[in-house]
Amino acid sequence: MSIKVLRNWLNLIFIVGAVAGMLIYIRYSRETGIYIILGSMMIKFTESALRMIHRND
Repeated sequence: MSIKVLRNWLNLIFIVGAVAGMLIYIRYSRETGIYIILGSMMIKFTESALRMIHRND
């Protein structure tokens, strides 16, 4: 698997997690929603680190 494909998957997981976290935050539990959004942000940070490390791909 190339780095670009991995980054695309990580971005997709981030987007889905962020939207799910926002919906849970608004409709059900603020605390649970915040934890889901923070988890999604960690995935985004991982994707950003891969982008910085592998600039020439």
